Amino acid sequence: MMKQRYWVALGSLSAALGACSGEVAAPPHGAAATAGTGTGGTAGAPPVSGGSAGTAGLAGSSVTGGAAGTGGSSGSGGIAGSPDVCVPGVPATSQIPRMKNQQYDNAVRDLLGVTTLQGAGGPPSSLLVADFDGSLTDIAWNAYQRAADTIASEVMAGTNRTRFVACELSAPSCLTDTIRAFGRKAFRRPLTDTEVASFERLKDVTPAGTPEEIAEGVLFAMLASPSFIMLPEIGQETETAGIKLTSHEVAARLAFFLWGSVPDDILNAAADAGTLTTKEQIFAQAQRMIQDRAKTAPVAAAFHRAYADIRPGSHWATVVEHDPVLFPNYTPAAVEPMMAEMDAFFEDVTFGGGDFSDLFLSNVGFVNRDTAALYGLDPAAYGAELTRVELPAADRPGFLTRVGFLSSYSAEKASSPILRGAFIARKILGVVIEDPPPEAAEAELPPGDYGTERLAVEVLTAPNQCAGCHAFTINPPGFVLERYSSVGSVQTLDPRGDPVDTTAEVVFSETNIKTITTPLELMTELGTGAEAKRNYAQQWVTFATGRVPNSNDACQVNDLSTKLSTDGYTILNLLTDLTQADSFRLRTVGN
Repeated sequence: MMKQRYWVALGSLSAALGACSGEVAAPPHGAAATAGTGTGGTAGAPPVSGGSAGTAGLAGSSVTGGAAGTGGSSGSGGIAGSPDVCVPGVPATSQIPRMKNQQYDNAVRDLLGVTTLQGAGGPPSSLLVADFDGSLTDIAWNAYQRAADTIASEVMAGTNRTRFVACELSAPSCLTDTIRAFGRKAFRRPLTDTEVASFERLKDVTPAGTPEEIAEGVLFAMLASPSFIMLPEIGQETETAGIKLTSHEVAARLAFFLWGSVPDDILNAAADAGTLTTKEQIFAQAQRMIQDRAKTAPVAAAFHRAYADIRPGSHWATVVEHDPVLFPNYTPAAVEPMMAEMDAFFEDVTFGGGDFSDLFLSNVGFVNRDTAALYGLDPAAYGAELTRVELPAADRPGFLTRVGFLSSYSAEKASSPILRGAFIARKILGVVIEDPPPEAAEAELPPGDYGTERLAVEVLTAPNQCAGCHAFTINPPGFVLERYSSVGSVQTLDPRGDPVDTTAEVVFSETNIKTITTPLELMTELGTGAEAKRNYAQQWVTFATGRVPNSNDACQVNDLSTKLSTDGYTILNLLTDLTQADSFRLRTVGN
């Protein structure tokens, strides 16, 4: 009954304060923030149902653009121009993005120490709906309230209580101090006196609750507030190129980009002091923050999964049932460790001082007893956990020669030059390739004696409607990777009977066509070539901003791709430089 009274009270409190309901329009330059923009972050307020035009903002899902924040993309919302041509300017960005589910989990963890809810049997986000595009629905809003209720109840009843309440609740100022202290962290800015008073009104609910019940109601209200769920950017100070983010808004951008979570005490102190307004100040914080590997590594891993298209529905996520007679060293038990190896590999390169070329040239591998034999290693020397090893440099340069990729982009009994080559062309070089016509799936290999999978693919893709893409763009890099079998082991003899042929004319760009003979030659060209570097830089900018590629962001893409060719320029250097664009500390209003 007590919780029911608080839910009713919170509903009436929201209505009384005219909280964040209705459509939110982007204020004009210099205008005061309008009611309902989330400035007040009133307790238990209804969700924002609108948002400014433009793409999703940094580190969160747009109210109108949905799950298009860090690690996603959305519609252009007024952004125009070729992504290959630099046009100086600040792209339009959503004014009020909301946290993605993983960010929600991270924020609850860092604020309250909660990683698993007993009442949910999983992380806090297990009570939320899946990330989605568009306005916040009633179902999603109810899920946020349910999650807030569960978190508040378990925190107040458990050992994490002191993460919220650090004083004796019977003391006269304890509740007020708690509201101000926790609210500052959860809302990423100091609370106004009006906000504090609105939360304190929960003391006046009748019949009166105990101090513990009141505190639980306050925590619930804060976690259900749009000021926690959303990441509003509503500062109105202008600069020539746009509207300046406040130091508190910059702190939130930094934290949700580099850590996927709320700012820490140091970042909060800098925001309160107003010392996050210049590029130099932002850069100094970014350099500090990337040293926290535990917080930064998951964000870097999320990017590289997106970059390599490691997601549900892709070939990576499809468990290929490889022929056990042809490939006795492969078992389904290898799937989990070979996929875990990809995360470990990307983290090793990122935090081991690696640069872009190391993604394609590092011979570091992570194996266990289920994958060792696929690399020609003795399974008896390894246990269930992944072990870092150095593989033969000539045969195992970079992530595209790891068994996770090679076995995923293959068939049951044979490798797949088409799948492997298309991945390199599309995902690594950024080549736009139209999907094949529906009838392509029904194409049959003419009868004949094909001693290699390469020869079979050449014949299968020889018709005019196929050759345009396959002969010049898709097949050649795939042929080079015929060095590896369907399960990713090194092979010199094709399962069809003849020796494999890995020499091909690979088109890296219209002006860069080279004869490639070995995987090492292919990976060296990918790791040092301008085409792959620019695509990598583009993917990072898209990931960090949530914006589709556009002419304004092309300026930063060009700058980063040039820096990737500089000796000693690491992936961590790129992360900090992503915070140096004008668009990181400024915003403009969409159409």
